Amino acid sequence: MTTEQSTLFDKRSLKGQKPQIYSITPPTADMTVHATLPAYHAYLSSGAYSKYTPDDFTADLKRFGQFTAMKPLKDIQTVDIQQWIGQLKQTMPPKSVSRKVSAVGNYFRWLDAEKVLERNPAKNIRAPKVNAPLPDILFENECERLLAAASNDPRTYLLVLLLLETGLKKAELLELEVANFDFSNRYQPELWVKHEGKQVFKDRKLKLPMQIADVFNDYVQQYKATGLLFPYTPRLIEQLLTETAKRAGIQKKVTPSILRDMFVVRGVKQGLKLDELFEKIGLAKSGYDDARKKYGRLTRGAL
Repeated sequence: MTTEQSTLFDKRSLKGQKPQIYSITPPTADMTVHATLPAYHAYLSSGAYSKYTPDDFTADLKRFGQFTAMKPLKDIQTVDIQQWIGQLKQTMPPKSVSRKVSAVGNYFRWLDAEKVLERNPAKNIRAPKVNAPLPDILFENECERLLAAASNDPRTYLLVLLLLETGLKKAELLELEVANFDFSNRYQPELWVKHEGKQVFKDRKLKLPMQIADVFNDYVQQYKATGLLFPYTPRLIEQLLTETAKRAGIQKKVTPSILRDMFVVRGVKQGLKLDELFEKIGLAKSGYDDARKKYGRLTRGAL
């Protein structure tokens, strides 16, 4: 059975032109990489991955498909993947290469699960380990200055408070709804972080500081929030934090990721265990080992 889907790769809107339509056909060993991408994108969009993964991984596979050209899947060998990785290393930083290798590995595991190939040519290929530099986190007095600079606007104040007090990821922040907040007990407000599909294991209830209730109410009234709490683009969220940091006289880069790191670091300094903090931020178990190393280095003096 074949279905149809709009273009997977070109997000630009072309005025006056109909979008190109791609047929979604189950993959076979005689198909090229490009021919299988609509089905692969549909698989990634099924709920098992974050909303960014389908477009990111499919774009990476499009690049691999350009390298293998018209070669059918059954003829792709391990050496082809190795040569492609070698080509990537000549023009890309290690982190970008690592993600693209991960995408190719995921793609061939999908083909393997679908019984398309007799053997997986990417089975023994691993993404190169990338040792990312430690983030330049804030000092406690900088956190206080950031909150003070944000306090003149309930939107920015609520944004900074939530990120510092919950460790939410930016994607989670942008999916919060007004109804996720429970202020029935003013002295113990709570937030439900909800996910869909196979990400439901990240669902969790978080306790909030008492002062957030007034800030929340001020924001909802002033900005007329009803459904989504922050119906804004990721870029605007980043811009609000950057401008607030500038007003606070903070030279470091302030992002949702940095404030997420600060939530963990502050928790360690308060005596909480790393595993407990990882549960609070919804970290997948597979990421615990790397996170222990990272936060162990960031909190060396506090452990």
